[in-house]
Amino acid sequence: MELSRWLWYKVKDLLLKIYGLLIRVQVFGRDKIALPMRSGLIVAANHLTGADSIVIQIGLKTRIFFLAWARWFRSRFVGFWMRNLCDTMPVNKDGVKDNVASLRRSIQLLKQGKTIGIYPEGELNRQGRIEKVYNGTAWLAVRAGVPVLPVYVSGLKKGPVPHSKPWLNEAWEGFFSVVGNLLNRNIILAVGEPIFPRCQGTVSYVELKREIERINRLMLEQFRELEKKYNRQWQEVDHRRN
Repeated sequence: MELSRWLWYKVKDLLLKIYGLLIRVQVFGRDKIALPMRSGLIVAANHLTGADSIVIQIGLKTRIFFLAWARWFRSRFVGFWMRNLCDTMPVNKDGVKDNVASLRRSIQLLKQGKTIGIYPEGELNRQGRIEKVYNGTAWLAVRAGVPVLPVYVSGLKKGPVPHSKPWLNEAWEGFFSVVGNLLNRNIILAVGEPIFPRCQGTVSYVELKREIERINRLMLEQFRELEKKYNRQWQEVDHRRN
């Protein structure tokens, strides 16, 4: 099993390197990555397209285990590739009970010093403006005792709108966005300040609730600042090049 995972990781790493040669990702705030990268880390990003996870790993130059909507895993074929090639674990929006295995695995990986990727909005948001975040990111940060690193993605070309046609689901949007971003030179990753939990592990309900609210608030504030600065910057760069 370990050999199989290692081989899949090597295949994934090779494909990421090839794709990385065909695109250009500008990373702003790279200096903010060094400190939290020494321990486990949660990368929290906005979710523009199905190509986000690929671009984030190329830009941050690290292996990231992403959490993704469980419905993507209903297809055996898609689920196989998501688990093995994309290092992805399924999560259900309906509650913690359905996510016990993935959450345990996430905490285990974080305590081993690995990086977990989460889209705190819980779904695609093609506008790039985050209005709300779910509690899962902050909850995981507290339970594992690791920082959250906000990352704002901009400049990606989007695939067709999911469900605009009967056959066109999120998986197809991901495929078209990956293909559509080949040779894209305008991609931006803007890294925010790491958010460290003030408490960790098993804490009281009141303390946990207060800390989740604090982390969520700081995440939203940073996302809005990054969006205001770097979404506009991408638009200016794109306008000049066109």
